[in-house]
Amino acid sequence: MRFQNDQESMEWKILKYQYPEAKGSVPGEYSYEANWLTFQVAHEREGYGPAVFRESFLLTFELEEIIRELQSIADGKSFRYKGEFIEPVLEIEANRLRDQVMVSFDLVFDNYEMMVADVLDDEGLLRLIRELRELYESYPER
Repeated sequence: MRFQNDQESMEWKILKYQYPEAKGSVPGEYSYEANWLTFQVAHEREGYGPAVFRESFLLTFELEEIIRELQSIADGKSFRYKGEFIEPVLEIEANRLRDQVMVSFDLVFDNYEMMVADVLDDEGLLRLIRELRELYESYPER
């Protein structure tokens, strides 16, 4: 997934499940170890970068939640989403204002903070959702 504005860009790739050997989920019992995702995040600012980090920071169900909440905004069922995740610090916000959606990704690795925000039209929001869904489909819940 690539997200950018005029001055900054952030690109997420899933490299692997953090614990590929972990036993998968069974009905009624989600396997956290089997579903940690290791990402590579590249961040570039005008005149700097790119800075590249590799870290496990989302579970499959959290990535699915982000997709579901953004889709709800795209469908007109909700107007605001704020997701906060703590390993590392990740905050995602989306706010609909008529026919545009302000989306921001704020991610902190150690002492390095990256924040990319942009205003998307409906087509741009759907593109972002598709890219996130492709990440999830490559590494679904196990």
